Amino acid sequence: MTTGTTAPVAPFGGTQSLAGSPTYDAYANTQMGRLSRIVALHAGVSEPSTSRMLAERLAESTRKALESDSRLASIEVIGLRPLVKDIALASVGGPVSADLQKVIDALSAADGVILVSPVFQASYSGLFKSAMDVLPSGTLEGVPVLLGATAGTARHSLVTEMALRPLVAYMKALPTRTAVFAASEDFGAAWQTPSSSERPESPLNERVARAGRELATLMERFPRQAPVDPLADFAPMGALLAGR
Repeated sequence: MTTGTTAPVAPFGGTQSLAGSPTYDAYANTQMGRLSRIVALHAGVSEPSTSRMLAERLAESTRKALESDSRLASIEVIGLRPLVKDIALASVGGPVSADLQKVIDALSAADGVILVSPVFQASYSGLFKSAMDVLPSGTLEGVPVLLGATAGTARHSLVTEMALRPLVAYMKALPTRTAVFAASEDFGAAWQTPSSSERPESPLNERVARAGRELATLMERFPRQAPVDPLADFAPMGALLAGR
């Protein structure tokens, strides 16, 4: 019987052959110096907003996951509440305001997007859906996306799968396997395992960390930006000596 052997990981994103000589992933190495852009969009309306809190925690988890793989990342958190009038006007055929256009441009240029909505009437909020409706076609196409939702009770925990995931799939985004739902009790509360034999849901911190790692992996596998050509600024020796 033969058994498979996994090649050990080599430095700088490559793998090491079983013979001991390292082989490098040239494409991954060209991305290491690039600053990845994470845009976290939330539709929280209260103050403080649990949707904003969740969006910030998911973004920070993704950034840490990228940095653990020597990738740099910036975070931009955008709330939709200040744009409610602009979104409403654009949704009925009005002009796109400058502030709303900035949001569209940020999403179009993002390497990874986090979408978080509060739950109203067992689904995402009207503000969140209206914002998605006014996005130009293709804005989220091919974009790694992490989904999140917040509500006052865990009874709405399937919103991420029943409402949010079909929406971003229609928009041709690339959602992570893990979506994060957080009820009010998940924020700042100590997790207690129920006495029953039923398997409990993981604490919020664990779900956030797992989802962040998954988004970071998708961002590395499906970069929106073209790879850096390490020889783009190469100058032949003859050109360097031409003026001598």
